[in-house]
Amino acid sequence: MKLRNLFLSAVCIVAALEFTANASAEVIDSFSGTIGTGTSQTGRLSRDGIISDWSSSKTFPGEINTSTTYYYSTYSYTSTDLLSASYIQIDMDSTSANTFISAYLNSYDPTNKSLNYLGDEGQSGNFFGVDTVSFQIVVPANGTLVLVLNTTAGGTTGSADPFTITVEAFANTDFDDPAPTSVPEPATFVLLGSGLVGMAGAVRRRMSKT
Repeated sequence: MKLRNLFLSAVCIVAALEFTANASAEVIDSFSGTIGTGTSQTGRLSRDGIISDWSSSKTFPGEINTSTTYYYSTYSYTSTDLLSASYIQIDMDSTSANTFISAYLNSYDPTNKSLNYLGDEGQSGNFFGVDTVSFQIVVPANGTLVLVLNTTAGGTTGSADPFTITVEAFANTDFDDPAPTSVPEPATFVLLGSGLVGMAGAVRRRMSKT
């Protein structure tokens, strides 16, 4: 009985170690900032209230106010950055109603906003001003994800509003993690090795008594 308990303990330790190595592997980036006034475009995407998800491709929502200037920032992620996963979720936390995020494949052309469009959050700012908005897009194999964050107010209005973006990669629509990107630290291996050595000694003593 004790021998079986020792074996089960070893299995539990290994399982816990595996979970530790993969628990947060799907989060590939998380950062905060403001849009700023470094880059501008005329016109912006329309907010149609439809949140992109993995079930189907979202239709381009259209462009509005084509003669008004809006500031924007872009953030790019290669296939390697995305762990070669196709299913991507973007979480946008912004208490300001002046921030809007959309996704594009490989590149973004501010003069042709429908080109390479993948999806968007459907609205600006958080739900009810407090709840983070998440949307999902599918990035083809070897594709580069380009996130475009723009103001919804013309001119410099809203360019200093803070936001936090989290990008997550998944292997499938069941939210399974893609290939692990983190491994246990050396100290963890030492601890595991010490534990297994101790168990081996206990098993040896147990067997020598029988």
